[in-house]
Amino acid sequence: MTSKKVGAQLSGDMIRALDWVPAIIWVSDSAGHCLMVNQAWREFTGRKLEESIGDGWLTAMHPEDAAVWPELIGRAIDSVESFTVECRLRRRDGRFRWLHKTGEPFYDEKGELLGFIGCCMDVTGHKQALDGLRQASEKHRSVLSNLKDAVDVIEDYLHTEEPGQAHRRDDRLTPRQREILHLIARGYATREIAIQLHVSVKTVESHRAQLMQRLNIHDVAGLTRFAIRIGLVPAD
Repeated sequence: MTSKKVGAQLSGDMIRALDWVPAIIWVSDSAGHCLMVNQAWREFTGRKLEESIGDGWLTAMHPEDAAVWPELIGRAIDSVESFTVECRLRRRDGRFRWLHKTGEPFYDEKGELLGFIGCCMDVTGHKQALDGLRQASEKHRSVLSNLKDAVDVIEDYLHTEEPGQAHRRDDRLTPRQREILHLIARGYATREIAIQLHVSVKTVESHRAQLMQRLNIHDVAGLTRFAIRIGLVPAD
């Protein structure tokens, strides 16, 4: 399509008026082919009007975005509705920038669809800020998760047994495991231990299994005898 063809479909006054608009403006026909891009678009991309009309403007888009343009404009044509999309456009320095692109249908005096007219706004800075916030949020969640793990470890190793008890320690067991062993030996059921320690039943069961494995003890009675032997609970 030539610039003469563009002039045949768009009035000279309209072309001149759009060239004065500082925003990036584009006009397509009813099939989604470019009829005109204004001076702001040409300055942004560094491309001439002749290079942009028809399907030429797609060469300035990122290949991934250019590939979905026919489907996007096809839906807009079928529904004859306005649309918005974010796409990447190659700036004259060769760098791709994110643009928020809008399109509105326009009609002739008989109400027939002539095409779409729209504008583009550079939103690269906004998207970069959002990406930065997203990355910071993910990092924050990771730090909190690691901090929680660290607190659990500290609590595990700094936890003290009941006041007044001078227990002989077994290096094979962590403080948390000794605490659970103490409650097992005192006759608490698994669910009661979980309530006492504010942990899940599954956590208690896991600790009990580790206890039995480390001590080579295979029943609760054996665990109770071991707890008595190391002074964790008094013998009746």
